[in-house]
Amino acid sequence: MRKSFQTGMFIEKKIETRPEMAASRFHENSPRVLSSPSLITFMQTTCADLMAPFLDPAEMVVSVRMEMNHLASTPIGSTITIRAEIDRIEGNKVYFRIDAFDEVEKIASGYNDMFIINEERFERGLRRKLGADSKKAQSL
Repeated sequence: MRKSFQTGMFIEKKIETRPEMAASRFHENSPRVLSSPSLITFMQTTCADLMAPFLDPAEMVVSVRMEMNHLASTPIGSTITIRAEIDRIEGNKVYFRIDAFDEVEKIASGYNDMFIINEERFERGLRRKLGADSKKAQSL
């Protein structure tokens, strides 16, 4: 980590919702409102954006736990604001509190736990896993 980050640091991001973010995109019987999967993605990436300036070039962050309460529907075309704050830090694990709002009300709250990892080591593990899968497939 290049610089020091600390508990209480936060970031806010504004995102305009678009049709491809709608719940109806995922299931035909769902309404044309911001989907939970899209909201979770925005919450997670907002946390990652807060961490990015503090990472060394060989580091990246991954979410290891995500919890969200989707409290209210947001019509497509609305602008949402995501606020992520560092709640605590334990070594390479960073715990975030996250809230999301549309122009009218709070639409979600949750938590995201992220690990700072070494990119090369992570990629090595993926290559090992891919090799194991291809060997397994050949034996079938």
